[in-house]
Amino acid sequence: MRRAALLVAAAAALATALLAIVVQPAAARERTYYVAADDVMWNPIPSGRNLEGPRPIDPLPPSSLGWKFHLLVYREYTDATFKTRAPRPADQSYLGITGPLMRAEVGDTITVVFKNNTRFPVNMRPNGLKSTGGLALVAPGSRKTYRWSVPESSGPGPADGSSILWTYQADGKDLADSGLYGPIVVTRRGMAQPDGSPNDVDREFVVWFHEIDETLSPTWAESLADPATNPHHLKASSYPPPVLFNNNIYVNLNGFAYGNMPMLFMHRGERVRWYVFTSSSAFDFHAPSWEGQTVLYRGTRLDVIPLNVNQPAAVDMIPDDPGVWQIYCSVNIHLDFGMEARFTVLQ
Repeated sequence: MRRAALLVAAAAALATALLAIVVQPAAARERTYYVAADDVMWNPIPSGRNLEGPRPIDPLPPSSLGWKFHLLVYREYTDATFKTRAPRPADQSYLGITGPLMRAEVGDTITVVFKNNTRFPVNMRPNGLKSTGGLALVAPGSRKTYRWSVPESSGPGPADGSSILWTYQADGKDLADSGLYGPIVVTRRGMAQPDGSPNDVDREFVVWFHEIDETLSPTWAESLADPATNPHHLKASSYPPPVLFNNNIYVNLNGFAYGNMPMLFMHRGERVRWYVFTSSSAFDFHAPSWEGQTVLYRGTRLDVIPLNVNQPAAVDMIPDDPGVWQIYCSVNIHLDFGMEARFTVLQ
């Protein structure tokens, strides 16, 4: 009897130990990124045409500089020397002007070594995460190290899926129109793969619905002075121009317009998570819409969701209809001026 009791006790102790090993959360990680703010020349329609259909793009107004202009963007580098840019994976080329995709599991810390390569004082600030390092603007040519912690209050809530989206951005006057924004995906504790991505999702896409008013960007004077972006030598005295899209005001997805964003691919039946967001620009109200498929948004099945200023959202899709489809903003004036891209569902 006593021996049997000892065996039972030993088995129970072993089971308890094994259970503790199984349910013990992974050790918190420190995930380090080397990011610089860079000045780049950008063209939202690199093909030079509307890839969404036969309708040509309307001629630009005489007061428009054209399709090329200067922007400030966040770009990732390989190390603290900031000599070599980290190559963006081919399947992330669609991110365009969007800053590097950062990931974390609840409990992790994101360390950002930041360098300002622009002529303007800028910084990096996360939304939704706990930040140390201050919010002071970083002088041109200077560096700053930030530490962003990810507590439970920054992770998915009870009604969320296994991951949610936050963003990081620059503070400062008119920087919402400069391009200095990027995504942070936070995964629920215990549901992250080693790279921080959720383990119950097959494919993820991040799309920034954005309106850029070049006349409000700090790079506006630079775009006016550069013959490559101002081939008609328009003068600053010609501005401010009338409020009109494609007259130095561009709606875009990740910086691309009129279907020029690189094609997104997925397979029928995959678990696809879309992360969408806007900036703090005054008029960044959008209605992300998916053609041919539906998404789950806060427990509701829809094909269009509302997105307010500086708001992120995550929606889930299981594509069931193969073909080439659109993701777009269904606000009619935004769609009319090219706020659309394409995705392919493969059989």
